[in-house]
Amino acid sequence: MMKKIFFFLIVCNVFVTFKSQTDIQSRACIIDLSRKNPVGELQKNATNCGNTSGYAYRYHDNPRYIPQVSDDVIYVKLNFIFPTKPDGTGNFEQNNPEHTAFLNSFVDMINYRLANLGSPISGCENSTQQISDTRIRVIVNKIWKVDPAWDFLVTGFNPANNNPYDNNSILMPGSTYYYSYYDNDPSIPPGINITFPNNGQIYTEYQNGNFSQTPLGWAASEFPLSYQFDAKSRQLWPDIYNGFLHRKQFAVGNPALGSPTWETVKQWYYSDMGARAMVHELGHNLGLVHHDCGSNLMSYSAGNHDYLSIEDVSMMFQTASVTSVRQYFTENSFKNTYLNVNSDELWDINFRNYSNVKVDNNSSLKVTCKLIMAPQSRVVVKSGSNFIIEGADVRSANDTSWNGIKVEGTGYCLILPDTQIDNGYFYVYADNTPLPVTKNATDTQVIRPEVRMKGEEKPIASDAFKIYPNPTGDFINIQTDDEVMTVSIYNASGNRVISHTGKDKKIDVQSLQPGMYLLEIKTRNKVVTEKFIKK
Repeated sequence: MMKKIFFFLIVCNVFVTFKSQTDIQSRACIIDLSRKNPVGELQKNATNCGNTSGYAYRYHDNPRYIPQVSDDVIYVKLNFIFPTKPDGTGNFEQNNPEHTAFLNSFVDMINYRLANLGSPISGCENSTQQISDTRIRVIVNKIWKVDPAWDFLVTGFNPANNNPYDNNSILMPGSTYYYSYYDNDPSIPPGINITFPNNGQIYTEYQNGNFSQTPLGWAASEFPLSYQFDAKSRQLWPDIYNGFLHRKQFAVGNPALGSPTWETVKQWYYSDMGARAMVHELGHNLGLVHHDCGSNLMSYSAGNHDYLSIEDVSMMFQTASVTSVRQYFTENSFKNTYLNVNSDELWDINFRNYSNVKVDNNSSLKVTCKLIMAPQSRVVVKSGSNFIIEGADVRSANDTSWNGIKVEGTGYCLILPDTQIDNGYFYVYADNTPLPVTKNATDTQVIRPEVRMKGEEKPIASDAFKIYPNPTGDFINIQTDDEVMTVSIYNASGNRVISHTGKDKKIDVQSLQPGMYLLEIKTRNKVVTEKFIKK
């Protein structure tokens, strides 16, 4: 019987420390090791998925996943969910400028830390190998929900001993986790659902001027699954807003903390949550375990908590490729570099790849399971090499367009029987000319550059969906046959800066500052994200 891997609850230190390194809230970190199965065992999901490829092995120092400085950034989507009372209070408020600014700064700090890793202290693990940028960023969709569970006490949580494992129905993962109903809420887009409820009793005491009670001091995250690719990923952050209120009363002007102003206290709070705690929890969603080195972000020992090793970041990218969390990376996430195959390889795994693929050096690459490619990517088969598809499902991450398979010289693409090519954008080409492909391969097809398709030539990339002009100054036009429902634009910090509802396919971006943005388009059939540059 195949076993599960890497799916267990981890309740982790939220690292709420101030600039003075004084933690006014006690924090705890607990790991439920009973759910952890041996690393490396993957569930086969189809006859041709043997999971023997080196890309399948889940260990920290898999060199295949180490990002390069030249890689483009890839983006993972997070949903910040704020349950509120019917009048919109009881949590951070949607239309409160101070709260919005705080949350935006929180998101900025998450991306700052992902982009600016520190160095390990002397004697720390892997101290001779360093990486300064994970090449991963988050985009955050902030969602407010009127919900009785703004007060997490109504979920059955027992605050008496503050132990999330003590028969509390708020526990995740599992069928008793109260907030799992958000997973199927159609108004919440795909993303890692991060819920921020509060203790209603403490909140009420604060409203009455009694700040004697301390908010909860833990957060909970889930590891991904390596075989159930539609499994949900979640985080739970209780009492963050109560912590906001408590600090406003307790820390401001406190001589023990240097008599800080409220602006300084807010900066301490969102900096520590974003630059340490949220990246720590996201690390668990991306497969990382705890370290005993205080320099590491995944440690709860004393230290700087600003460092991730090359092995850690390699694991994050592997998780983004071969586990359930890959569904939350944007469809257009593309590293814009080549994954080079220079010797014979078998890819018999369910694999999302964020790079181009180059098969060279008279090598053979055979894929037998599922290969999900970035829409902007292509497979290049160099002269003397070959790309073999045997019962595999080769698709684009947006399931709409792909740059296809290019064969050169004496290279060829071999499609073996029982391979189903059931999408409208799969094609092979040479010198910009499409080559013939039978959509349902019942016989072996050898597709070489010297074989030309009769009739009209097609463009290299499908134009079923595109945005233009890019770069742009004033407007972005969306070309698609689907009905557009909503359009959202996110800045480089992951904050939504434009939200548009309706069928209009021409979006005014004149108000945006110059820079890189993400455009998220929801149609009747799918959600597509594209990068664009505002001049």
